[in-house]
Amino acid sequence: MLPKSFDYVAPESLEEAIKIISSDPYSRVLAGGQSLIPMMKLRLASPGRLVDISKIKSLSGVSESKESLNIGAMERVAELADSQKVKKMVPALHDAASEIADVQIRNMGTLGGNISNADPSNDMPVVALGCGAKMLIKGKSGEREEPSDSFFLGPYTTKLEQGDILVRIDFPLNGKGSGSAYSRVNRRVGDYALASCCAMLKLDEKGLCIGARIAVSGPEKAVRVEMAEKLIIGKTVSKELFARAGKSASESISVEDSYYASAEIKRMAIAHAASEALEKAYARAKSNR
Repeated sequence: MLPKSFDYVAPESLEEAIKIISSDPYSRVLAGGQSLIPMMKLRLASPGRLVDISKIKSLSGVSESKESLNIGAMERVAELADSQKVKKMVPALHDAASEIADVQIRNMGTLGGNISNADPSNDMPVVALGCGAKMLIKGKSGEREEPSDSFFLGPYTTKLEQGDILVRIDFPLNGKGSGSAYSRVNRRVGDYALASCCAMLKLDEKGLCIGARIAVSGPEKAVRVEMAEKLIIGKTVSKELFARAGKSASESISVEDSYYASAEIKRMAIAHAASEALEKAYARAKSNR
């Protein structure tokens, strides 16, 4: 199918882009377009105007502070996959960027676009939630920060309001003894994940887990599974403990049958992805002490 007709503008400043989308309720921001354009072709989305923000240079780039790795919303997925800084400082993000779809999509898709679209099957919302990222948003009311714990509201729905643009995502740096990882079970090669998990662990000098965040993909949005986190915190970790945490994660969320797999298979996939992500995160945390 072909999309309905629409207007197209490509502002060169953030202020101009915010002004346009604030005044036009039928406009949609176009970042990489790897999610929005297919939806338009299927007529699942029919914006009257596309506001292409790819010319706004301030929305790209990777920088670091004492507390976080700060990534512009327009940073391409391929650039994240090629970045040694991302690989070292936020390995879970590097894992996800390296596994998304294929080279063509990674070259066009953006971190901010993937997160803002909030497709329940997207990879980056799970990573943002599992890492405890913060979203820097600018709009007609000014600038604000939104934690990932409250940013995702439901399928294709976030805290972004009309006139808002996600400009940067800040990933916290948890220091020595910390490690993160992302794991997914694919529907098929190059497709969305059937199940995925992002895990972050922090260990003390004796190898005791003193901090954990675990997020998995759910039928409606990325979900943080705190029951699984509580199983690990305060414990000396083991492969058996990670398996139990993975099972807990799979049982903590609502799962339904779908065209791709039964609810039982999905739970098995979530448990596998979670235990695998935890094992990888532990290995990285252990080597980072």
